Amino acid sequence: MPFVRRYLPLFTVAFAIACFYLYGLNRVGVLGPDEPRYAAIGRAMAHTGDFITPKLWGAAWFEKPPLLYWLTAAGAWAGLSPEGAGRLPVALLSLLFLIAAFELLRREFGFEAAAITVTLLATSAGWITYSSLCLTDLPLAVSFSLAVLIALPLVQERCCAGAHENIRLLAIGVCIGLAMLAKGLVPVVLAAPLIWFLRGLWRKWWLAIAACLVVAAPWYVAVYVANGYPFIQEFFLKHHFERLYSAALQHVQPWYYYVPILLAGLFPWTPLLGLFGLRDQRWDERRRFLAAVFVFGFVFFSFSLNKLPGYLLPLLPSVFALIGACFETKSLAELSRLWLLPCALLIGAIPLLAQILPQALAAGRLSSVAIRGISATELFYVVLPVAAVLVARRSWIGWLLALCVVAGGIYLKTVAYPLLDRQVSARGLWREIRTPDAAICDNWISRDWAYGLAFYRGAPYPACNSGHYPFELRSAAHGPPVLQAHH
Repeated sequence: MPFVRRYLPLFTVAFAIACFYLYGLNRVGVLGPDEPRYAAIGRAMAHTGDFITPKLWGAAWFEKPPLLYWLTAAGAWAGLSPEGAGRLPVALLSLLFLIAAFELLRREFGFEAAAITVTLLATSAGWITYSSLCLTDLPLAVSFSLAVLIALPLVQERCCAGAHENIRLLAIGVCIGLAMLAKGLVPVVLAAPLIWFLRGLWRKWWLAIAACLVVAAPWYVAVYVANGYPFIQEFFLKHHFERLYSAALQHVQPWYYYVPILLAGLFPWTPLLGLFGLRDQRWDERRRFLAAVFVFGFVFFSFSLNKLPGYLLPLLPSVFALIGACFETKSLAELSRLWLLPCALLIGAIPLLAQILPQALAAGRLSSVAIRGISATELFYVVLPVAAVLVARRSWIGWLLALCVVAGGIYLKTVAYPLLDRQVSARGLWREIRTPDAAICDNWISRDWAYGLAFYRGAPYPACNSGHYPFELRSAAHGPPVLQAHH
C-alpha cells in the first residue's frame, strides 16, 4: 500500500500528460516558417535516401544539422501523416526524456523532488509547445539537458570512481554529440559550465570528447566531403557566427527580450521562482551548477543580436530542477497554499488563452479584442484549479493542479486548433486553392504562408514576374493570403 500511495498519483499524472502530448498532433497544419521547412527536408530524406545533405525542395539547405530531419524521415517511413511524421517523433522524444530525467533526479534529490521537477516541466507552456512541433529546439534541449543531469553526481564529487565515473563522462559526450546533431555548435557553448564544474576531472575529459566526436563527427565530415566550402560558409559562418551580430537573419530583438519569454515559458508555474528566495534554500555544488547552466545560457542568448523564443528551451529543465530540489528534504504538502494559489489563477486563465491564441498568432501580437464572454464550460476550467488549492488536501494539490493543466490544455487544443488551421496554418488555404494549382503565382506573400503552402504543394509557387498566370496569391493584412485574378 505505501508503494501504491506513493506512485499511483505519479503514474496517473504521467499517463494524463502522455495522452495530452499525443492528442491533436494532426488537428492543425504546419505553423510558422520553420516547421514546414524542417518537415519538408525530413520527408525528402525519406524519399531520396540521402541522409547526408539536407535538401529543401531539391536545393541543399545547411541552416541546421540533421537529427530532426532523421526523426521526421523515420516518421515518414512509418506512414504517418505529413504533420505527424515530424511531430510524433518529437513528442515521443520529449516523453522519453521526462522518464529519464525523473530517474536521474530521483537518484540525486529523492522521489518527491524528481516528481515535482518533471511534472512542472512537462506541464509548462514552453515545454508543451515545443514538444508538439517539428522544430530543432526540443531535440537540442533533450540532449543537452541529459548531459547536465548525468553530470550532477560528478559535480558533487561523490560519484563512484573508476568505471562508473568513466561511464558518466562517456554518456555526457554522447549527449553533447547528439545535441551537436540537433543544433550545431550551440551545445558546445552552453557546455561551458560543465567544463568549469568538472575541471577536477580534466585528465578524463578525453572520454567525453571522444564519445562526442564518435557521435557527431561522421555527419559533419560526410556533409563537408559531399558539399565542400558552401557548407562551411552557410552552416558555420552565417547561421552560427553572423547570428550573434548580423541583422540579416531578421530575428533582432532587444537585450531584455528573454525576460518575458522566460516568464511565459514557465507558465503557469512562474510564481514558484520565488522559492529561490526562501531562507532554508540550500545551495550546494549541484544547485550552483544548475544555476550556472541557466545563468550562463541566459546571458549568452541575451547578448546575441538575433533571438527566438525556442532558444531558451534547453535552460528550462535546469530551472525546474532547481525548483524541485527545494523539496529534497521536505514535502510539497508543507508548502503554504499561498504559493500555489497564483499558479492556480494562471491555470484558470488557459480558457481565455484558447480564445485569443489564434488571433494573436495571426496578428503577431496579443489583443484583448478577441476575448468574449466566458461560457459555463470555460467557467468550470477557471474555477477548478482555484477550488483545488482552497479545498483539497495539501498532499493532493500539486497533482490536482497538474491534471488541471492537462485538462485545460486539451480544451485549448480542441477549441484553438481548428481556428489556427484556418487562420494561421497554410493547410486550410491549400485545401481551398489546390485545384487550379498550376495557374497560381506568388505575388509577395509572407514567408510563413509561402513555406507552408510549399510544404503541402511539394514546391514553392512561382513568382508572378516569372511568367503569365491567371491567378495570384497576395498577402491581405494579418490573415491568410487572398487568391485573385492576376493582372
